[in-house]
Amino acid sequence: MSATGKTGVKRKAQTIEFKYQAILEVEKGNRSQTQIAKDLGISTSTLGTWLSKKETIKQGFFDYGPKRKSMKTCKWDELETALLKWFSNARDQGAIVSGHILMQKADQFAESLGIQDFQAKAGWLSRFKDRHNISFRSVCGEAKSVDTNTDAMKQWEGSLSALLEKYDPECIYNADETGIFYKMLPDKTLEFKNVDCSGGKRSKERLTVLVCANMTGTDKLPLFVIGKSAKPRCFKNKQTLLTKYSSNAKAWMTSEIFIAWLKDLDAALNKRRRNIALVVDNCPAHPNFKKLEHIELVFLPPNTTSKTQPMDQGVIQNLKVHYRKRVVIRQVAAIENKEEFTINVLDALRFLQQSWECVTSTTISNCYRHAGFSTERLETPQEAETLDDEDELDDIPLAKLVTMGYRDTLSDFIQFSEDLPTSEALTDDAIVSSVIECRQEVDADADEDDDDVSNTPTRTVDDAMQA
Repeated sequence: MSATGKTGVKRKAQTIEFKYQAILEVEKGNRSQTQIAKDLGISTSTLGTWLSKKETIKQGFFDYGPKRKSMKTCKWDELETALLKWFSNARDQGAIVSGHILMQKADQFAESLGIQDFQAKAGWLSRFKDRHNISFRSVCGEAKSVDTNTDAMKQWEGSLSALLEKYDPECIYNADETGIFYKMLPDKTLEFKNVDCSGGKRSKERLTVLVCANMTGTDKLPLFVIGKSAKPRCFKNKQTLLTKYSSNAKAWMTSEIFIAWLKDLDAALNKRRRNIALVVDNCPAHPNFKKLEHIELVFLPPNTTSKTQPMDQGVIQNLKVHYRKRVVIRQVAAIENKEEFTINVLDALRFLQQSWECVTSTTISNCYRHAGFSTERLETPQEAETLDDEDELDDIPLAKLVTMGYRDTLSDFIQFSEDLPTSEALTDDAIVSSVIECRQEVDADADEDDDDVSNTPTRTVDDAMQA
């Protein structure tokens, strides 16, 4: 809706995307604000207003979508925040969510949050879907398939273009977790036809590994590994580890561990005087932590990571190929030396670090390109990436690997832990708790503001007139 100013000229309400692009133009520093405002057909005062609210507009660009014109929240903002978290988590797990289910969950969250003047009705549901770009669609194809024509994907393409304009490729990073059964061996072997084939139980002792590298592949951050034990016996007398390490009871990524990792990375970037964009998925373990000076968090759209997450395009699989090689070679050595095959957490960290060193910058940059992170259109033939980069273990005689069933079962062996959960599912209690914590933070800030006001000396009318 247009508004009429004092000059009688109608002011047009601009989209969040338009404001976001204007802010990016100013931040480039190539032109003056006056020239940018003139080129965009807006007044310098309007541009100044947008710049004063640039952080809010940037966040709104990713939260509300580029085509929306207003960032006004609804009357029950806390309830919708909780419901949106629940909805995103449910769809990430492939659950079918109808409008009726959404209204039921909304009533449940209202009761949990102590909201008494809310009742989910059809009108509210329609406005909720409009506010958050949710549509009612038919389920088709495989559960993990991604429809590239959805509003979320189109919105992400616009966000990605803006991101590539704002940051150099060296400053765009992607981080993703993967689970791995670090002791597991292949479950197939060659055997004589008339002999029963039997073996031990497959080990499912797990680790979660956070993998992070920049768009050019020139900066691979140290792997961050999460195990179950805080101090495994194998760590005794070890002053330093080859990778970063943390722990919890289920060896999962949690929001607390992720925030601690972000803070460490932010401090390291401060020493290097660098600012980066860090692209992550929107799983419950990745909160939108805003107290970072050198990192801009960018979240991928829900249910699109198989297409939009660069690390999922082959980097993680490449890492696991190299890791599994080392596990099998360790087993071969144990057989030849007539020793019991064992791998502890320290061995796993060493194997993972060696494997990470084998993942080349070419593989990483090609995986970014496949995820759409490219300023160039794919008009020229690109070098095909390899999922099995050169490795010193490639010189191991093939006969040894064949006897371990490695050659024929490599694909199944590598992908066995592909869908291993890396973070705990978000519960209703956890959603409500996070919303209440945000409420308490806002109340605390308000109390501080009130204290500041109360300490300010009062002024009389005469004082004001003299001023």
